[in-house]
Amino acid sequence: MKLRAAALSLVLLPIAAPAAPAQGRAPRSLRILLTNDDGYAAPGLAAVREALTAAGHRVTVVAPLTDQSGVSAAETLRFGQPISARQQSPGVWSVAGTPADSVMFGVQVVFGAAPPDLVVSGANFGQNTGAIANHSGTVGAAVTADELGVPALAVSTELDLAAGQEATVRAFPATASYVASLVGRLAAASRGRVLPAHLVLNVNYPIGTPKGTRITRLGRTSFVVPKYVPAGPDSYVIAPDFPAVPEPVKGADTTALAADHVSVTPLDADWTLDGSAALLGLLP
Repeated sequence: MKLRAAALSLVLLPIAAPAAPAQGRAPRSLRILLTNDDGYAAPGLAAVREALTAAGHRVTVVAPLTDQSGVSAAETLRFGQPISARQQSPGVWSVAGTPADSVMFGVQVVFGAAPPDLVVSGANFGQNTGAIANHSGTVGAAVTADELGVPALAVSTELDLAAGQEATVRAFPATASYVASLVGRLAAASRGRVLPAHLVLNVNYPIGTPKGTRITRLGRTSFVVPKYVPAGPDSYVIAPDFPAVPEPVKGADTTALAADHVSVTPLDADWTLDGSAALLGLLP
């Protein structure tokens, strides 16, 4: 897809470089809806909010009231059921629902007749690479934004079991700085929509010093999977299981992140397979 290739070329830039405006134009301030799946008070979201605000963007948080990790793009579709939403502080809303609910509510109610220029989802506590991206509430929120016609980024910071959770927390400010730089470059390079329709960027930031940015594809593995442990008659406890690390796959997001690169994966929120017309010959 030519539009996708043009958009992705924008991120192949030095990580530490500031977001420079296009020649002859002032830096562009965006109206951003910031969400996540860890909850509105999560430290990764706070770091991204601070960095985007410092970069001159107008940021409004609309995020789940509680941790909603792993719910993908699920929406609360029990029509007639009330949903609780509260403005916790100026510019910060909580929604008692999923990340997708938060985006839907934010676009419809908080932003209303003037949709945001961009939805940023994250920074998530732990990577959303490989097969995990299919189940991620962080990614699901970004895909939901695209369904509503709003460009979106999903952002996650690596969790390394050996380094511990503290290493992820320490990496949030660097992740946020990278996101602000990326958003600034995308904004400066575009006159209208920040990203082409149906193109969602899935950004994963390492806890080590980044060696650069890689445009990647989704890997096929998960660093954590559910394990069902017997806990009595007809009862099981869902526990985390960490499979053995497979051989690196060239071009995969899992490989890039493991090598301390920032992984940027283009996700086609259209979901239609290119070249699918060739399957017509197999149909009745």
